[in-house]
Amino acid sequence: MRLRVLPVRAVTQTAAERAVCLLRFFVCQKKGEPLQAAFEIKTACDEISRRLLRWHWEHKPGAHSLGALLDHVAQRQQESPDYYDRMPDLSGKNSWQQLDTTICMRVLLDPEKDAAKPLDLLGNTSNPGAARRACNAVRTARNEAAHATDHTDAAQAAILFNEAVESLEDGYVGTAFRENELARYYRDAENYLARCGAKEPIVSSRAPEEKTAAHEPARQSTKQGQNRSTQSRKTAGGRSSGSRSTTARSSSAKSRSTAGRKKKQRRTGNKTVFIVLLAVLLLGLAVRAWSMGAA
Repeated sequence: MRLRVLPVRAVTQTAAERAVCLLRFFVCQKKGEPLQAAFEIKTACDEISRRLLRWHWEHKPGAHSLGALLDHVAQRQQESPDYYDRMPDLSGKNSWQQLDTTICMRVLLDPEKDAAKPLDLLGNTSNPGAARRACNAVRTARNEAAHATDHTDAAQAAILFNEAVESLEDGYVGTAFRENELARYYRDAENYLARCGAKEPIVSSRAPEEKTAAHEPARQSTKQGQNRSTQSRKTAGGRSSGSRSTTARSSSAKSRSTAGRKKKQRRTGNKTVFIVLLAVLLLGLAVRAWSMGAA
C-alpha cells in the first residue's frame, strides 16, 4: 500500500486558506453580535411593556381581563382614530404574550382628551411623572432597537435601554417590579453595552437637570424658604421609595462590577483568538513562500 504524499505547497496553501476562513468567520461573528443584542433589547422592551400594562390594568377599577383591554382599545380607536392610527391587528390576540410595546405604550401613554370614560392609568400611581418617563424611555429604546441596522444603531439602543432601566427603578421599584427583577435588567443592560461596544453613560440623561440646579445660586437664594419647604416634602415623600431602591442599587452595582470583569475577560479571550489565528496565517504564508523558493 502506497501512501500519497501531498506537496508542501498544497499543504501550506490549505492551511493559509483555513486561517483566512477562520479570520473571516471571526470578523463576521463580531459584526453580527451587536445586531443580535439589538434584537434581544427589543424583546426585553416588549416584555417590560407587557408587564407595565398588565400591572396598571389589574390595579384599576373594573374588569381586569385581556378581553376588557381589547374592548377598551376598540372603543378608543373609534373615539381617537388619529392617536390609534397604524395599530397592529388585535383580532387574533388571545394572550398577554402576544402584545408588543406598540400596543402597550399606546394604551399607557394615551392622553384620553376625547375619551368618554378616561382611565388615567399612569395617574393612579404614586409618582405619575416618573411612570410616564419610564414608559417613554422603554418605548424609545424599543424603537431604536427595532430599527437598528448597524453597530452604531445597536450601541445607541443599548445606551437607551440602560437609561430605561434607570427610569424603571425611579418609577416602579417595589410596585410593578421587584428589586431583584430590576437587578436582572441592570445585568442585561451591562451585557448589551459590552456586546455592542458602547461605552456606559457615566452621566445619565437626568444630569443636565442636576447641573442646571447646581448653577442657579442666585435664584435659589431668593427662594430659600420655599426651597426648604419643598425639600422637606420631597424628603418625606422619598423616604419610602429611597429605602426600597437601596437594595436594587447595591445589587445593580455588584452586577455592574461583575459584568465589567466578564467584559475584560471576554476582550482578552477575543484578542487571544485573533492573535492565534493571525499567527497561523503568517506561519502558513511563510512556509508557502519557503516552499516556493526551494522549488
